[in-house]
Amino acid sequence: MKRSTACLCAGLILTLAGCLAPRTVIPTRYYTLNPQMTVAAADPLKKSLGYRPLDVAQPYDRRMAYISENHMLGYRDGEEWSVKPGEAVTQALADALAASRHFQDVGNAAEMGPPDLMLTGKVRKFHENRTHSSWTAELEIRLELRDVSGNSCLWADTLHAEVPLERGKTANALAAAMSQAISQVIQQAVAAMVKAI
Repeated sequence: MKRSTACLCAGLILTLAGCLAPRTVIPTRYYTLNPQMTVAAADPLKKSLGYRPLDVAQPYDRRMAYISENHMLGYRDGEEWSVKPGEAVTQALADALAASRHFQDVGNAAEMGPPDLMLTGKVRKFHENRTHSSWTAELEIRLELRDVSGNSCLWADTLHAEVPLERGKTANALAAAMSQAISQVIQQAVAAMVKAI
């Protein structure tokens, strides 16, 4: 009896010692997105545009996702975006639409009166593509612009960009390339919307 109690106590002490032993914790590193866009001012239109925050495909959260061979999805260890991809792309889109000066007002549809036009969309791809010999930042978004009163689609498109990682295969290089991809897609989208209406 004493022997089994002693063994049990020794096992408990060893277990607690293992739980309380210092561990090496690798801190998470956060990377910012900084799209640089040039949007030409367009002729003013006497219509307001409301946008809804872009939906985002399920795999894309703050973790830095990648696609590798055989369609395998993974995430970089200990490296994340400083903001969620949907928030970053929505903000860049809103800023570019406002900078175009084409619309009388641009705002989040939930925070303004009923707009004349409604913009919705979804981020379909927001990952590092490792299936090529040269890794790329890949972005794809689907956008639809509708006339609210007639519920008619004025413009819709699926926009795609792939930008090579130019400074090695690091998270910093991915952040720089993804920022460029956002810039390309948003500039293309705003130019197309202005032309369509």
